[in-house]
Amino acid sequence: MNVSRKHLKLMQLSWDYSNTPIYTSIFMGENVHAQLATLLSQKPVGYIHSIFENGINIAFGKKLIFVGTTKNGMLPYGIHMRQEQVRRLRFYVKQNQTVIAQSADLIHFDHPDYPMTIDLSMASRFQYTIDSSQYLNYHDLINDDAMDHLHFIKKERTGLGATWEEFFRDTDEIRLELSIETTIRNKNELMQILLSEANIDKQKLDRLLRYFLGRGQGLTPSGDDYIVGLLAVHTLTQAFHPAFVSTLRQLIETEELTTDVSKSYLLHALEGRFSDKITHVIHALTLKDTLLFQAKLIRLLQTGHSSGIDTALGIIHALITIRRNHHVKTRCNCLGGERHPTTSPRSNI
Repeated sequence: MNVSRKHLKLMQLSWDYSNTPIYTSIFMGENVHAQLATLLSQKPVGYIHSIFENGINIAFGKKLIFVGTTKNGMLPYGIHMRQEQVRRLRFYVKQNQTVIAQSADLIHFDHPDYPMTIDLSMASRFQYTIDSSQYLNYHDLINDDAMDHLHFIKKERTGLGATWEEFFRDTDEIRLELSIETTIRNKNELMQILLSEANIDKQKLDRLLRYFLGRGQGLTPSGDDYIVGLLAVHTLTQAFHPAFVSTLRQLIETEELTTDVSKSYLLHALEGRFSDKITHVIHALTLKDTLLFQAKLIRLLQTGHSSGIDTALGIIHALITIRRNHHVKTRCNCLGGERHPTTSPRSNI
């Protein structure tokens, strides 16, 4: 029987638990998140959590690992492969199938007829971080031209119901459905409490976060994507009240308020880990290049059905509110270009 060199390379002798020789199909990972090796080196046993068009999620304890394409960006704790390999992997894996991390570079899928292994030994390591040291003051955050040219997305409808334009207009000027008015009011109240300087109403903060967590459809509900956008800006600026992070973490870690997938991304965001698409938008904020910012924002908007739009909503809403808050403070306190003293514990605004 003639076997091509390509097929010989894909077939590797392996052993199951009883040391019976079997053949394992090898999938080569192209990119892997740099921090994932620490988890895999502990040799955890997990299972296939979910299967969808662009890849799969593997659950190792409370950690979810994404294995798939880069359609939605390069993700925290992600393993990325070519589309053809992802298609083959999806075809053979089954829900709840056992997965074993044999080492930091080998992930084995226990299948009676078609065992598979992902080899990460040749994969490029990536890690996208938001560097808060790039943010010097309010004027370095984003220039006015970039904000003024966001009209190209004003008709985009978010997963929270309203269009982009409706979210940023005075609700007294337009008539909206009651549910949309409620969402906009809660959005504004949340931002107001996050920018509070004194002691805040933690019960109100808890209520507002609960309103958004799990709100909307999909693996990552729209309300969660919006909060991820807020967290990205906070990671850069540290502008929000510390209770934002502590309260959000407690809700996510102790209660089942959203999907497992969204919970995983929120926990990554709380640790400052975001996708490359989000990180590139945040990085572009610190540059004086309006076209670059718009290009990165458009790439984020194209993520998922509405996930990119909802994440961008959180980013832009945070930026606009922080800017307005800065102007109010400097006008009221007659400080000109000086930093308001009450913001110094958390922000350089």
